[in-house]
Amino acid sequence: MSTNKVHPVALIGVGRIGAIHFKNILNNHDLSLKWVIDVNEKAAQEFASKVPGCQASSSTTKMLEDASIEGVIICSPTAEHTKAILDCLRAGKAVMCEKPISLNLEDIDLCYNESKRLNIPLLCAYQRRHDESFAKARQTINNGSIGKVQIVRSTSRDHPLPTLNFLKISGKIFHDCTSHDIDMVRWLTGEDPCEVFAFGSAFRSEIASLHDWDTVTINLKFPSGVLATIDVSRFAAYGYDQRIEIHGDQGMVQAFNQQPTSCVVSTHEGVKSDPYFHSFPQRYEKTYATELAHFVRVIRRETEPMVNHDDIKKVTIIASAAERSCETGAPIKLTY
Repeated sequence: MSTNKVHPVALIGVGRIGAIHFKNILNNHDLSLKWVIDVNEKAAQEFASKVPGCQASSSTTKMLEDASIEGVIICSPTAEHTKAILDCLRAGKAVMCEKPISLNLEDIDLCYNESKRLNIPLLCAYQRRHDESFAKARQTINNGSIGKVQIVRSTSRDHPLPTLNFLKISGKIFHDCTSHDIDMVRWLTGEDPCEVFAFGSAFRSEIASLHDWDTVTINLKFPSGVLATIDVSRFAAYGYDQRIEIHGDQGMVQAFNQQPTSCVVSTHEGVKSDPYFHSFPQRYEKTYATELAHFVRVIRRETEPMVNHDDIKKVTIIASAAERSCETGAPIKLTY
């Protein structure tokens, strides 16, 4: 396939993550946005009106019948993912779907088995794998610079606090938030944990009323002896907090928070620097664009999806076990 071909695509869902992908589709010269789908047709029309020739709808029916569409980016609520994925795959369209594919293992298998049967690519969007800092940390581990990995520490603290409407459909903190960290820890260590132990607290009454947590810690043990700790909070007053550290017997590699500039001002009043980025759209602005460029290569059959069936299934198993551990107060042995 010619690498200079422009691929017509559709976007399903124009919420907070859909708006990010909308912008990146327009900035990607290899893609052409032809359809915007959202249950709120007015919202779909508002986005589509910014793109000449782009159509809007509250239903996927006509888009699925459009033979020119080669790829679909799915950003709808999690509960709607399985049907949207299957419909798009069966219409012959490559799919990039926001995580999680589903909270149900049977649905995950169904989607990926259909992708394999039809030979149509399915990419689940765990954007952190496309981040330069995390990718360099992985390269550092793989080239042996820090020796044998012993400890991994991952911190993710959100900002601002998500809306209650979002939290109601988020799939709760373990699948919505910690799944990113679980995926990172697996990706960096190159192995799967054998045991998980998690604690959680709900400091905010509105989150407690959803039978969810706003603050959790997860401890993971791996067959090789590697130990990993993940701490996640729904809110950090000081900005979006995203850090990771890997300790080995020959050294350590860290990926720190990012700021708009690296300037540090030192005076008699103290030492000041820029605050951390406001939220994930700013922190991962370049990363999301890189992820979309990867999807272009997937559409072109130049590469396999970076995140595959095995990855998604295992992250879901681990996140579910961590949630169960938090509920029961007991460690959980992991089987896959």
